[in-house]
Amino acid sequence: MRRHVSPIWRKILQASAAYQHKLRKLSLCQVSNQSWKKPEGHDTGIVIYNPLVKEKVPLILQCEKILNWYACGPTVYDSAHIGHASSYVRQDVIRRILQNAFGIDCMLVMGMTDVDDKIIARSNEIKQPIKEITSMYEAEFFSDMSKLNILPPCVITRVTENIPVILSFILRLQEDGYAYKTSDGSVYFDVNKYGRYGIFSNLKENQDEQGHAIGKKSSKDFALWKASKPGEPEWDSPWGGGRPGWHIECSAMASDILGSNFDLHSGGEDLMFPHHENELAQSCAFHNTEQWVNYWFHTGHLYLSGQDVKMSKSLKNVISVSDALKKYTPNHFRMLCLLTSYRKRMEFSDERMEKAISTVNSFNNFINKCDAYAKGQADVVGNVSESQLYERLADANTAVMKAYADDFNTPKALANMMRLTKFANQAFVKKDDDNDDVDGDDEEQQVPKSSRVRSPAVMSSISLFLKRHLQLLGLEFRQRKSEDSAEFQAKFDDLIDLAVSSRNKIRTVAKDKQQLFEAAAELDIPKQTAAILMKKTFGSLWNVSDEIRVELLKRADVELRDGKDGTSWTVVEKVKTPK
Repeated sequence: MRRHVSPIWRKILQASAAYQHKLRKLSLCQVSNQSWKKPEGHDTGIVIYNPLVKEKVPLILQCEKILNWYACGPTVYDSAHIGHASSYVRQDVIRRILQNAFGIDCMLVMGMTDVDDKIIARSNEIKQPIKEITSMYEAEFFSDMSKLNILPPCVITRVTENIPVILSFILRLQEDGYAYKTSDGSVYFDVNKYGRYGIFSNLKENQDEQGHAIGKKSSKDFALWKASKPGEPEWDSPWGGGRPGWHIECSAMASDILGSNFDLHSGGEDLMFPHHENELAQSCAFHNTEQWVNYWFHTGHLYLSGQDVKMSKSLKNVISVSDALKKYTPNHFRMLCLLTSYRKRMEFSDERMEKAISTVNSFNNFINKCDAYAKGQADVVGNVSESQLYERLADANTAVMKAYADDFNTPKALANMMRLTKFANQAFVKKDDDNDDVDGDDEEQQVPKSSRVRSPAVMSSISLFLKRHLQLLGLEFRQRKSEDSAEFQAKFDDLIDLAVSSRNKIRTVAKDKQQLFEAAAELDIPKQTAAILMKKTFGSLWNVSDEIRVELLKRADVELRDGKDGTSWTVVEKVKTPK
């Protein structure tokens, strides 16, 4: 019997069905053979581009104000180039916005690849042990990142230090039927068995271009464990000697630290396929989940002017970080990155760099004017009212925060800051006609003298706003050569260590009473007389020791702490004494 539904109820049911469909679409966006599920948790008020659904979605964290983040680090077999640097600068900018603009603590884990084909080839080429090569280039990488004012990761994890974790990961995949061993002792991930492959790459059909030359079931299957070849490093495993495949390392290390589901995973756009595709497949299979990572983001490549291919060591079209910093400052390079969306490809050329330099100089010059005015070293002579400046400042602050929340839109944020700078800069420019009433359509010129800027408060507020946001983005102003900051820090540390060492020698001499008494006895000096001499002589040494302590704290903010195991030092903030 067919059920009759009244027209009114039919409309209600249709409306309800449409509403439920919208809810499902919002909470579960279907992509290829796998879905992205909107996480449950704490909405940050930020929207972020989601490459799985190819649109912006709300950034929702599992824990309020805490974001767990895994970033793919470099393969350390050579010096870092500015293509690498552009990706890490952009990731650093996003991290700073999350932390400093929205108060979200980012627990950033970075995985370092310290064994793979390229490293082995480099070792054979220069006849140097792999460990020496990887240690040297890892140290150089973090030194370069420090020069670019990139915050260090919270945790650094390396492949060679996590072999047991990786082996355990592969074993479970094999036990669950997602991995198989080939005749040469390698282990591969079974893509067809997994069944949801192709999220980033949209690969739906088998592409057996290479057939089964080495026992692979499909050309899409990828190595989890590589059987060792003569002369290669190897570790023992249930399948024989070998080493991890490239993709398995990040899955195993990230899962070991961050678990079966975490907030964010990042890397360059070249990692989307095959690296992140393979990571996603093997990790979801391992954890028996459809969503290992809630959000992915990828930074656009850097290209040299006139070239269509990305900067790459293999293509020999690279500029090292150290070479770039011989010509440009870290602020210049970071500004180049800020002027383009992190998702877009970026051209490196003289013209682009001139734009970045000009932008840096515009902000720097205006801030210097404001600071000079606050110190009484400059005057405001322009035809701008304080109320207008405060209004523009409030508008700029709202617009900048809105830009940050819109997929970390730094070009739009900078445009709003520059708009405020240009308007406020009129205060320092004298107009030809300085009468109380000015004819014309320009609103900024029709300002009575009584309403114009008369105190440094508003200009200082604008300067502080610009400094705060520029520093929030990782730019360092009022420094002559910020690229030398790491070198300066090293020299500073050496000088303080030398001062502390010299002071310790003085203290050691002043403490050695027995030596003085023995010397006095050899010269037939009475012990009582020797004690008087010791008090006068060693008293001066202790005064010098105390003077060094006081001066280091006064001049360098260095506090010395004497203990039974020696003297340690630390840099402290000065406590301001009331005048």
